[in-house]
Amino acid sequence: MKISKEIKIAMVAVLAVIIVYVGIIFLKGLKLFSNDVSYYVEISDIQGMPTASDVRANGLKVGSVKNIAFNPQKQNMTVEISITPNFKIPEGTSVYMTKEMLGSAMMNLKLGPDPTKVLTPGDTIYGEAMVDLMSAAGNLLPSVEAILVQTDSILKAVNTLVNDPALATSLNNIESISNDLKQTTTKVNRLLGNDIPQIMANANGIISNLDTTTTRLNQIDLLGMAQKADLTLGNMQDMTFKINTAMSSKNSSLGILMNDNSIAMHLDSTLRNSSLLLEDVRLHPKRYVHFSLFGKKDKATESAQ
Repeated sequence: MKISKEIKIAMVAVLAVIIVYVGIIFLKGLKLFSNDVSYYVEISDIQGMPTASDVRANGLKVGSVKNIAFNPQKQNMTVEISITPNFKIPEGTSVYMTKEMLGSAMMNLKLGPDPTKVLTPGDTIYGEAMVDLMSAAGNLLPSVEAILVQTDSILKAVNTLVNDPALATSLNNIESISNDLKQTTTKVNRLLGNDIPQIMANANGIISNLDTTTTRLNQIDLLGMAQKADLTLGNMQDMTFKINTAMSSKNSSLGILMNDNSIAMHLDSTLRNSSLLLEDVRLHPKRYVHFSLFGKKDKATESAQ
């Protein structure tokens, strides 16, 4: 069965319409077959936002603008947005408009505080007024002018300070201080490089000697020496006690010697007689010592002498 030329033309025309429709939807960013859910936003100004614009939440794209309509009863815009079904919008969420520097406007969701309570698809979300950058800049102009006045005053004060001769004097003083610090740093470096190692070496030697001395002191039996010294002192105390007892006793020889005056008198008499005897021996030695070169003399001769 042959298809007529008219039918072929009609089929081609229908296919072309379908392709154009799908292409327009694709260029708008809309999905032909989608399971996204719709919400409605009431906002006073959309700032020229086209359909298929992004809908974002905390910077993340969660949907797109599906349809925009003017609401004559409230004198505002009703925007249908298509949201990904797995993204839940909490109650209390609002929408605000933002506009990129060189791009178009878009909607941003300001999520509600309680994520456990969510909106039902088809609910209405109320929008907030858009903060226009130019308007914000215009509002900032008075503050900028006040800042400029204060800046001018600050610059004048800085200029006065720079032209003050005291500043040059201060800079010269700072330069002098810097030179002194440089010299001090050089001396400190020299000290650290030369003297400190020698001091540390001497300190190490002293510590080593102290360690050796401590080791030797630890080897000395101080307890034994103390015990011997204590024993010696005890013996001396005992000896002293015995001497004192003997001196004070009249029955001992030492006591008699120390306490009896007659012994002292006898000793004095003996010493006196000994002294007289020695003096007589010195004066008359022949009475006590006889020397003869020719033999012993007779008794008559001795008597005659």
